[in-house]
Amino acid sequence: MNSLIPKARWSAALLTATVLLGTAAGVAEAAPTDGPGPFPARSAPSAPSTATAETPNTPVTGVDRLINLPGANWAQRALVSADGTRTYVGEETGTGSKLDVIDTQSGALLAQVPTSTDFWSGAKAFSPDGTRIYLITKDTLNVFDTTANTLSASIPLPDQPRPDGWQAGSPTGLAVSPDGSKVYLGETGPNSNVIPNPSFLPGRLLTFSTAQNAFTDTADLPTVAPKGIVVRPNGTDAYVSSAEGLIHLNVAAHPSVVRTLTAPGFVDELLLTPDGTRVYALTRPDGRVQVVDLATDTLTATIDLNTGIRQIPDFALSPDGTRLYVLEDTQLPGPTVVAYDTATNQPVPAENVAQFGLEHGAGLTVGPDGHTFYVTGVSITESPGTYLQIVSY
Repeated sequence: MNSLIPKARWSAALLTATVLLGTAAGVAEAAPTDGPGPFPARSAPSAPSTATAETPNTPVTGVDRLINLPGANWAQRALVSADGTRTYVGEETGTGSKLDVIDTQSGALLAQVPTSTDFWSGAKAFSPDGTRIYLITKDTLNVFDTTANTLSASIPLPDQPRPDGWQAGSPTGLAVSPDGSKVYLGETGPNSNVIPNPSFLPGRLLTFSTAQNAFTDTADLPTVAPKGIVVRPNGTDAYVSSAEGLIHLNVAAHPSVVRTLTAPGFVDELLLTPDGTRVYALTRPDGRVQVVDLATDTLTATIDLNTGIRQIPDFALSPDGTRLYVLEDTQLPGPTVVAYDTATNQPVPAENVAQFGLEHGAGLTVGPDGHTFYVTGVSITESPGTYLQIVSY
């Protein structure tokens, strides 16, 4: 493992200056080329065999490589299939958004599927059986078929009640119920569009029935801007992050607010532990992770990331829940993934990983094998472009 590499802060404005490497239409045939920056030479690992009837639950490890995403301005956090053989990356381009399907063993770009003519795309999540991906684009919930690599449905969000002349809000977070019967989607509140002092009404939680393929319920939230959403394994308790704190909802029937935990303060992204007992809540811009015990809805620990000049684009939990990984991003030579022991909430410097060819990280995913990082990001000064990097650790 590599130890932490100190770097200087980079400006988010640099992302807008990203120079793209070519364009792509349809499916890419060629294998990925070498990426930018100092990428340590490593012996090529033998490709793991795919799961067999004897080992159906053993996911494969991703093969180390840096994969260019042609035509992308930005790449979001990757989704990785339960068997580890496929990764799905949402990308934003100058002409719309796409979902890339990538073979984790060969690095081949199997498909680039357009998802919207609007460049923005939002949260994504698998159905429990992995046959579908639910993904947000502007004012739309889309259903992606992972068997056929096609969009099977695009359902407009129901209109948001608002005063005349007001603008509707925008979709934000998304979560799928443990049994796959419902998708929960957050939406910001409508606004008066008065510059420079618009007024806002509460945001809402939408409930989508996967059996009916339609939105079936809405509920106001005690925030104008809901963010991340997680649902506990019991399917009854959901949590929504917001500037007001962590909102606990009972979603067994019509979603209703149980309480708002204000102790964590401003909450951005959420991670639910595999056993569903705790939530890790990232707070920006102060660089802390709040640990909440969901049995009592109490704050039990605060992890100070000591970010200093470093930015925190993303964080992730290991599949067994024993490690919290934080993606730290600064200036060259590249990002670092910092490990924390979830039993003690203390850093584990010996497990930090910094051998990335990317200059700037954007999204972090831990593969289902527990030993592979999937990091999306960009490079600007050397071999400019948008990339997915696979690193085994």
